[in-house]
Amino acid sequence: MTAMQPRNPMTLRLLVGLATFHPLLSSAGTLAGEADAFTAPDGLNFFTGMSVAQAEFIGSLGMDFDNSAAEVDAYSFELSAFLSKPIGLFAGYSMLPYFQYEANFLRPEGIPAGIPLDDEDLHEIDLSLFIYKMESGSPWITGAWINPSLSTDFESVSGDDFFFDLAVAAGYRVSDTLILGAGIGALNLTGDTAVYPGIGFSWSPTEDLYFTLYGPNFRAGWELTDSWRLGFEVRPNGGIWNIDTAGGTRNIEFSSFRVGLGSSHRLTEKLWLSFGGGVTVGNSLNITNTHGSDLYKNTLDDLDEGYYGFVSLSLKAW
Repeated sequence: MTAMQPRNPMTLRLLVGLATFHPLLSSAGTLAGEADAFTAPDGLNFFTGMSVAQAEFIGSLGMDFDNSAAEVDAYSFELSAFLSKPIGLFAGYSMLPYFQYEANFLRPEGIPAGIPLDDEDLHEIDLSLFIYKMESGSPWITGAWINPSLSTDFESVSGDDFFFDLAVAAGYRVSDTLILGAGIGALNLTGDTAVYPGIGFSWSPTEDLYFTLYGPNFRAGWELTDSWRLGFEVRPNGGIWNIDTAGGTRNIEFSSFRVGLGSSHRLTEKLWLSFGGGVTVGNSLNITNTHGSDLYKNTLDDLDEGYYGFVSLSLKAW
């Protein structure tokens, strides 16, 4: 099995690419000095919308194919962390190195004979750089995301398993409660390059409410107390993986949206436990050739709605 191919807009790497400005937008709401300006951050505490380290397990279940009696469950484990405090570069820009590991496990059942879809274990390792400029007294944020990555099942690793992605973004503080942003991401610059634009915003109408949109990801949160937060999310999931079969090279394409609620609870000063669940919608799974033609559309393709649950531990500051 070879590497994940970043052609599907639902892949995690696209989500991260479009979300280059997300930690800046979501945290910038806490950096108000004078109106319509930022106070430059010190350390990693300002990343209110993106934990400095997180481990998360997600299970998506009960997705039945419309065209057959088969079904599929999907599980994923994600581990991510910023590797240092901001590192000064030049001209007011700073850099943050970021590590992420994701394991995806597809578990189909009842697949008709002759369709090359078995239990699949797929892995991805990303070592990203966030480069940003957020100056005190200025309403602008600018940033870039540089992402070399390895996507493989670790049975064999070759040059096809390595990818390089890039995104740039900018944000503007409209008021002391609203920040708007836009960006563009280019995926797989070393191969079949795909380019996608994205928009985003961070809005905090009150001290205990926030709403963020970055790329295809929407989140809303309500801070009931200093130690308890409730949230709502719409989040894409899935990807395209290239596999070797008896019939040649094929792609597994899986996409889904998670729509659900979550609850976060402070365990210590910096450590939070989150859990929740909801429904999966817009689900589909196909096997295609390298040109994108569906080979088993009459059997696979669309999946019924399912349900999911997640649990995570998040560290808010080093």
